[in-house]
Formats: sequence, C-alpha cells, structure tokens
Amino acid sequence: MVIRSCLTIVFDGSFYKAILECHDGDRYSVASVILGSSEPKMPLILKLVNRDYLKFHFHHMEDDQKENIKRINPKRAQRLASKSTKSQTISTKAQAALQKQFEEKKQLRKVKQAAKQQLIKEMRYQKRIIKHRQKHRGH
Repeated sequence: MVIRSCLTIVFDGSFYKAILECHDGDRYSVASVILGSSEPKMPLILKLVNRDYLKFHFHHMEDDQKENIKRINPKRAQRLASKSTKSQTISTKAQAALQKQFEEKKQLRKVKQAAKQQLIKEMRYQKRIIKHRQKHRGH
C-alpha cells in the first residue's frame, strides 16, 4: 500500500495556512492549520511535519477516484514541484473536505450552545421557583 501526502502553504489574505492532504489507499484525508501572519520559515515547517503531524485533526473521506502511481523521473518531479509552487491553487477535493469539516463543526457548536442555553434557562427557572417558595414560607 502506498501512502501519499501533500503539504500546501497558502496565504489566505491575513494568515498563512498549511493544508495537509493524505491519500491512504482508498481513503482521502485533509487537515488545515493556521501558521500565523508572518511568512513561515523552514524550521517551522519542518517542526510542523516532523513533530506535530500526529496532533492534526484530519477529516476523512472515501476516495472514489483511483490513481495510477508510477515512477516519475527526478527532473520531471522537480519541474512539477516548481510548477505547483508557482500556482496558488488548492485542490478542489481538499476545499470540499475542509468545507464539510467546517460545516460539521458548526453544527456541533450550535447543538452545544443550544444545550448550554437550555441549561441556563432551567437553572434560572429553578432559582425563581426556590425564591418564590421562600417568600410563601413566611420568612
């Protein structure tokens, strides 16, 4: 089995963002990390890849697209790498996966916030009832 990973660093307008894509057999996963407002230096990128890789929260999807992986001439690989660094595009598959992950987190955040609000409402009601009972007890 061949595992292929790709790290893309993009300037989002105000922050630099690292997008990690991983093709693992029939699974495709993507993670996004905000690096900061200044341009990331090589030691930061190496630390990101070597030490912090296991800490990333990857969003997994089924990869319905099978790719033929064949050996590429090193010079051609170098040309392809320089070409991809000049273009500022992220794969649409990664964008779709990140958008789906964002929507899921948003939905989860909404559910948690609603539960929290309901709990606060219930606590206020209980306080009111206790206060009301204290008044009628004759104190």
